[in-house]
Amino acid sequence: MSKRDYYEVLGVGKNDTSVEIKTAYRRAAQKYHPDRNPDDASAEESFKEAKEAYEVLSDPRTRRQYDAHGHNDPRMGGGGPSFDDIIRAARAAAGASMHAAQLTQQVGVPIDILMNGGTISVQIMVPTSTGQYGQVRLSSQMANITIKKDTAPTTMLETTIDGQLVTIVLMAQSSKGFMAHGIDVVKKVDISVIDALVGTTIEFTHLDGTKLKGTAPAGVENGTPLRIPGRGLAHPLSGHGDLIVVINHTMPKLNEEQLKIARELAEKLK
Repeated sequence: MSKRDYYEVLGVGKNDTSVEIKTAYRRAAQKYHPDRNPDDASAEESFKEAKEAYEVLSDPRTRRQYDAHGHNDPRMGGGGPSFDDIIRAARAAAGASMHAAQLTQQVGVPIDILMNGGTISVQIMVPTSTGQYGQVRLSSQMANITIKKDTAPTTMLETTIDGQLVTIVLMAQSSKGFMAHGIDVVKKVDISVIDALVGTTIEFTHLDGTKLKGTAPAGVENGTPLRIPGRGLAHPLSGHGDLIVVINHTMPKLNEEQLKIARELAEKLK
């Protein structure tokens, strides 16, 4: 199957600037990122395709080659090396350079920081020197990253460390008893089996500081999810995910009198 035109893959024109190409790539990468589309082979392929297109079009030299020859080098009569082979060979020749490719690193960010904003310190691995046989030596560098309020998971930020441009992909990380599931936020709430039988009011403080109050209906089963729309993490394009409250039954400690009442009730319910 023939390759799609790289400009078409990113949805840009041949006269678009490098900034417009980068913006288009970020949009495609966020849309098709494997973490956002688990077990989706089509999305994974689209993600790889967008990454390949950006690698070529973001470099002025390889972009000029692609504009001139497309995916195949016409000088080889159509049966010679493809454009991808040419690019790989060019990169191999420049392999000793520490700056031959842009670095990308995933960083876990607590979901309360993604929701409310804040600053985190992250450890980034950057190349610092190249050995005599072309191997790149890495060193660990600390960087402070500022996260804006309502930042979506898989958002990509750029920072420069020791002159090296690094793209940081923000990944949602559980925090303060809340878990991330895509752009949804999951909170487990304990209620006693007695309250589960008769129904009860549940209250807790959300990650954004708001006090939330709801009702667990009589007979609610263990593991039941109660969904609160729009109270999850931000979506990359618009809106928010949901807050999902998962009911967790607990066993109360009863004294003798309470046990007697419970036994009487159990007999009546038989």
